[in-house]
Amino acid sequence: MLKLVLLVYFLHWEGTGFMASKGFWKRVTGSAFTAAVAVSVACTPVMAASTSYTDVKAGQSHYDAIMALTEQGVVQGYDNGKFGQWDDVTRQQVAVMMYQAFDLKAPDKQETERILSGYDDVDSNHPYAKQIAAVTKSGIFKGNGGSFHPNKSITRQQVASVLLTARDLETYDAQEDKNIELSNVADSHKQRVQILANLGVTNQFDDFKPAESISRGAFATMYDTLDQKVKALGKKYELFDQKIIQEVNSENMYNDIDYLTDVPREAGTDGEKRAVDYIKNRFDELGYETEVQSFPVRDVHSEASVTIDGNKLDETLQVISGGQNGKETGGLVDVGRAEPGDIPDVEGKIALIERGAMPPFKQVMDVKNEGAVGAIMYDSEDGAPFQLVPGVQIMPAVGISRETGRDLAKQLEDGEIEVTLDVTMEQITKTSHNVIASLKPDMDKTTGQLVTIGAHHDSVPGGPGANDDASGVSAVLELARIYADKPIDTEVRFLTFGAEERGLVGSSYYMNSLLRNEKNRMVAHFQMDMIGARDSGADNPAGGLIMYTLDGNKNLVTDLGSAWGSETMDVAVPYGQMGRSDHQPFHQAGVPTALFTHAPAEASYHQPTDTLDKISKKKLQQVTETVGAAAYQIARPETPKLPNFDVADDLIDYSFDTRAFD
Repeated sequence: MLKLVLLVYFLHWEGTGFMASKGFWKRVTGSAFTAAVAVSVACTPVMAASTSYTDVKAGQSHYDAIMALTEQGVVQGYDNGKFGQWDDVTRQQVAVMMYQAFDLKAPDKQETERILSGYDDVDSNHPYAKQIAAVTKSGIFKGNGGSFHPNKSITRQQVASVLLTARDLETYDAQEDKNIELSNVADSHKQRVQILANLGVTNQFDDFKPAESISRGAFATMYDTLDQKVKALGKKYELFDQKIIQEVNSENMYNDIDYLTDVPREAGTDGEKRAVDYIKNRFDELGYETEVQSFPVRDVHSEASVTIDGNKLDETLQVISGGQNGKETGGLVDVGRAEPGDIPDVEGKIALIERGAMPPFKQVMDVKNEGAVGAIMYDSEDGAPFQLVPGVQIMPAVGISRETGRDLAKQLEDGEIEVTLDVTMEQITKTSHNVIASLKPDMDKTTGQLVTIGAHHDSVPGGPGANDDASGVSAVLELARIYADKPIDTEVRFLTFGAEERGLVGSSYYMNSLLRNEKNRMVAHFQMDMIGARDSGADNPAGGLIMYTLDGNKNLVTDLGSAWGSETMDVAVPYGQMGRSDHQPFHQAGVPTALFTHAPAEASYHQPTDTLDKISKKKLQQVTETVGAAAYQIARPETPKLPNFDVADDLIDYSFDTRAFD
């Protein structure tokens, strides 16, 4: 289960945010704490044999905190059985505690020496050299006048700064300040003492006693109280994210798919323009800044006819290839599936091919190499051959219906057939479109960053494209509806691309149209393609959700996607390696991205049977919830500005999956 998934990368507060450390993430998820913390140098601290100390009694002011942190492994007692709750804590002891509690990485020897050269009282031979170097490098500790003062007692105001810095809470905004006396607090600590009061960690409003030392017991209480406040605020915002999930409505998405699949949406056609107008109108109704970006797509205008024994064939033909001569006449020869080594004599003839496992162009090329001057192919499915894209000049070749192909094969058993193929092809340019909808935060609240969510609205020629990719478009539209009235401090762009099926033309054009500084603002791109396929009978189950990255590495998008998937589907979504969709140009521009899809692809992939009845509302719901919550995790105001390529260590255990897409 997700539990506190918002702590995966960051824990959010109203108006600011704090980046959760790996050590903190382990604590709030209930994992074993990194290491027990030593807070004494004079005596050797050891883990008590039991959860009791001879000098800590129930009912004492620090009892609960000491016991809680002992149970977590955050603090230890002395080897004499005492905790020493009234002993002062020194600066080096707290440095060791922060190093272990937040799982800091020790600098290498050379860097440690460089860091410690800034202090005149600590060098690389100090017993806690690596810990002091690590907390200095992280910014948790600073020296004073060129000294670290390792054996000096730490003051209450210094502890306030150390704890808030360690948790990235130095700028926490509670919207209203508690009334605490700050006149005797050093200027460098005033803001942090105020934040400590705002969080309810201290109630000493009249006199915080900032310059006084702090005991081990008091330190435990301050640490534990802040820990509890962090958890409480975390749960508050977890519920907010659950609300995002609960607003996803698969019925809305199903209705969008119903409209989009009425006609094929091949790039550059009236069908695509119909879809573009629909998508734009939906964005406009929601109040988005919407742009339709047009771009050229190279295409081939083709005409073809087949004459059989003097009679022109009256059916829709699919041009597979043209040739130098365009028109060829010859006897028809049935070559079956044109298996290599099993092709009969076709010299100067027209080959009749049954489409098989090999790509159609390969079958056509093989019979050409055997001397054929033309080819007629029929598909393995009812209706016209599908996804036989024209444009390659091999020789005149066309696709016909399965019924006609089988009839011709049967006629050839009774005698010869003369066929004339007439194919003309002309290179033309069509216009396809991207649709871009922007949701921008107030200028005085923006991080300046950008997260994008996309799908492609075009389909293959002749295909309704319900799952590929009207399903992804429906998710983009549904998330745009939900996000429209949500607070954000990061710009969100909803994108639908044209001409994906022509080789990622639309998404490539979009990324190439952006200036460098615009690309640099992008912190994540979520791509959805084929997210709604249902099972096609017991023997043909639809594939499971997977996140594909181009390089096969995890990133911000996969980390958040898998974490939220553990909430929406009770399973950590795996990741794999593949391009072939519109996440590819984003990756090539250096943007963390992943493709959310189901694999292996369903049987109707790129077929006329990719229709509305093949869609699973449950899958639409799950993927849209997952992507919507993950993307909003970045965009909402409580999130701090993210460094690009930031990945949280040990955030969730999810695996690499080698499964093929098709």
